[in-house]
Order: sequence, then structure tokens, then C-alpha cells
Amino acid sequence: MFRLIFRLIFIGIVLLIAFIVFSVYSGGEKFRWFGKKVEQESQKVGEKADRIKQGSETVIKGIEKTTEKVKEFTGSKNKDEKSH
Repeated sequence: MFRLIFRLIFIGIVLLIAFIVFSVYSGGEKFRWFGKKVEQESQKVGEKADRIKQGSETVIKGIEKTTEKVKEFTGSKNKDEKSH
């Protein structure tokens, strides 16, 4: 158990040192590039989410219309109105 904890701490320290060396060596250009890519991809994901939302709203409206038609066909709509 202690070996695992020691190895995790050691890996964390090595990654931290590598991050610092990499950022000093490249001057942060690679990180800016990565940030721009993340921003572009997040915009694409947001647009897809908006399209999915619009599609689900269309499906919900269709289900509501179908439910109303079924209630009209079975006559349960009239029963619900009389009970209230």
C-alpha cells in the first residue's frame, strides 16, 4: 500500500516538473494552441447540443399531439374533464 502511495506521489512530482520545464521551454505556445483547440471543440459540442435540444422538443411536441389524439379516440379526455 505504501509503495502505491509513494509511486503516485513520485509520478505527480515528475509530472509537475515536466510541466514546468515544458512551459518554460516552449514559452506557453503549446498551451495556447491546446486552449484554442479546446475552445473550438467546445463550440462544436455546444452547437450539437442545441440541435439535439431542438430535436427533442420536436419529439416531445409529437408525443403530446399523439397523446391528445389517443385520449380523443378512447374518450378518456372527456372523462378527465368531467371529473374535475
